[in-house]
Amino acid sequence: MVAGLVVAAAACSSSDTLPGTSLSDATVTADVAAAAADGFAEDVDVMTGMDGHIGNISSSFSNDGSGIAFGRGAWRPGLSGCTFAGGSFACPDTLRNGLHVTRTVTLFDAGGATESAYDSLLTASINVIADISGARTHGPWTAAVARHRNITVTGLAGTETSRTVNGTGSESVSDSRVTKNDSTRSYTLTGSSTITNVVMPVRSTDGGNGWPTSGTITRTLTITFTSGPKSGQSTTRTVTITFDGTSTPSGSVNGTPFTIDLTGHTATPRD
Repeated sequence: MVAGLVVAAAACSSSDTLPGTSLSDATVTADVAAAAADGFAEDVDVMTGMDGHIGNISSSFSNDGSGIAFGRGAWRPGLSGCTFAGGSFACPDTLRNGLHVTRTVTLFDAGGATESAYDSLLTASINVIADISGARTHGPWTAAVARHRNITVTGLAGTETSRTVNGTGSESVSDSRVTKNDSTRSYTLTGSSTITNVVMPVRSTDGGNGWPTSGTITRTLTITFTSGPKSGQSTTRTVTITFDGTSTPSGSVNGTPFTIDLTGHTATPRD
C-alpha cells in the first residue's frame, strides 16, 4: 500500500498539474514514494525473518550478525510463545517497533507434510500469514497502516545458500500525511501486492550482506485525496520494486523511477 502511494503519484507527468488543483504531479509522486518506501522495507523485514515478525533488518544486518529471530548463518524462524495446533503455529499479538503483529506459521517437509518444529535440514518450506498494524513516521511522512501478507518461503531443505519467497498481500494506509514547507497533504491508500521470486541469500561468515538479490514486489493501489481541491477523488497506480542485492534497490511508479532505501524507509527520485 505504501508502495501503492508511490504508484499514485507517478501516474501523471511530473511537468503537469493535476486538474482542479495547484498540486503538481511531481509533488504527489514524491508523497506516494515516501509512503511506499515504508511498505517495501517492511516486506523485506517480514521475508528476512521467515516467521512474520518485524525488527529483523536492524538486528540481522548488524555488525555481529545476531538477530531477534535467528542467529548468524542460521536464519531460522522464531516461534517462542506460539502454540502448535492443527499443523500450524498460532502466535499471539505482540508489539514490535510500535506495530502490532499477529501471525500464523506453518512448516512443511519435502513431501508437503506439516512439521511441529523447525529443522534446518528437513524443513523444505514455510508459509507465513501475518497481520501488521500501527502508526508509522518517517521524515515528513506519517500514517496509520494495516498490512496483511501471505508468503511462502521455499528452497530450505538441506544446506542452502539462498531461499525464494513468493506471496500476496493487501494493505490500507489511512490518514497518510506529508508535511513539508508548512503545508500538509493527505491521502488514503488501499490495494494488493504480489511478491514474485524474491531471492534471499542466507547470510553467513562469508561476508554476504543478506539483502534480496533478485525478484520483484508489485503493488496495485487506489489512492484517494482527503484534502485540497481534489478531496474525495481517486486514482489507481502500480508500483514495482526490483531487488539487486543492495539496501537501495530501484523502484518505479507507473514508470517514474525511484531509489528505495530499505534501512531508512525513504525514497529518492532517480534521473
